[in-house]
Amino acid sequence: MFSPQALVSALIAGARRDAAVVLLSIAYLLLAFVDLEMTVSTWIGYFFASLMGLVAITALFAAGVRGGYHVLVNRMDRPITAIIRDIRGVSFATATSYLPVALAQVILTSVFWPWKTRLPAFSWDATLSDLDRMLHFGWLPWQWLQPVLGYWPVTFLLSMNYSIWFMVMWTFWMTLAFSERPQRTPFLIAFALLWILLGSVLATAFASAGPCFFGNLGLGDNPYAGLMSYLKAADQSAPIFALDVQDLLWRGYAGSGTEMGISAMPSLHNATALLMVLASRSLHPAIQWLLKIHFVLIFLGSIHLGWHYAVDAYVSYAATLMIWFGIASRFQSRAPIPHVVLGAPEPQAAELPDSSAVVFVRGMNIGMDEPKGGAPGTAS
Repeated sequence: MFSPQALVSALIAGARRDAAVVLLSIAYLLLAFVDLEMTVSTWIGYFFASLMGLVAITALFAAGVRGGYHVLVNRMDRPITAIIRDIRGVSFATATSYLPVALAQVILTSVFWPWKTRLPAFSWDATLSDLDRMLHFGWLPWQWLQPVLGYWPVTFLLSMNYSIWFMVMWTFWMTLAFSERPQRTPFLIAFALLWILLGSVLATAFASAGPCFFGNLGLGDNPYAGLMSYLKAADQSAPIFALDVQDLLWRGYAGSGTEMGISAMPSLHNATALLMVLASRSLHPAIQWLLKIHFVLIFLGSIHLGWHYAVDAYVSYAATLMIWFGIASRFQSRAPIPHVVLGAPEPQAAELPDSSAVVFVRGMNIGMDEPKGGAPGTAS
């Protein structure tokens, strides 16, 4: 039953539970106001664009994964009906308590977006390329990998995996953010720090475009010309989506399209792929192995598709490990918020045909066993 007191209590309880992430997002916003000299009115535009985009993507991904679970695991003929039942089974208090962390993520996205478009001029590409050659015994990493990966079916596979990175990452974020799993709070804190420190601070300090754009920077002989020629040839046999995205990004950077920002060092693709592996230990072993495979393919694809220098990934891995083990692991996920804190009792969730299924707002767990401690949104 709705009541203003229950709404306020749920919001306060959720904000207390996710205080670290909320404070990080606010600090990031204040830093953007100072460093980027961004006005409040400009940020509000980015905020509402981010809000609408993330809400749409979250609904789409959640419905797709949850619907697929009902079809493949529960063998239901009417997955939409089952999803509606899931939504109705979510207590008001539980759903409301997740709003602060969702709002914090919208703030993070609304700051990261304009920050990436305002990075300084690329000045590190030649240095990073030389460092790659020095670390890999006189050869560039793509040259070591080309004899193994230089076949269009392999390139197509790597391009497909790279293209679904955001879908995998955001689905994983929902899996932990809308749950009470042990790694929830450490993951959310590490995730926020990666986007702030790697995606903005270090990206500003080591502004670079990446191997695929090396030839556009006027740095002399392009050591990646052979790689880009191969990718264009492979694109004749199967669509290499990376090439279209790279062309879109450069046209935006050159002023002939929508500017979305370009940044190579460090690599958020590699950083978040590693973070998902580190934070997946409470998930099904099959999911853990799929994330490990995704992690390896992201690394190979980041080099083979011309997105990153290998050192971009190495720095990202080092930073991710330090953040995960040095900072995030010090925060413990708190127990589910009991109804006695929130006021009026909530209706119990409807029982699903498969007792291992979880409610929709936590349903990105794809039917994996819930942590011990009671039904969603109830006291243990």
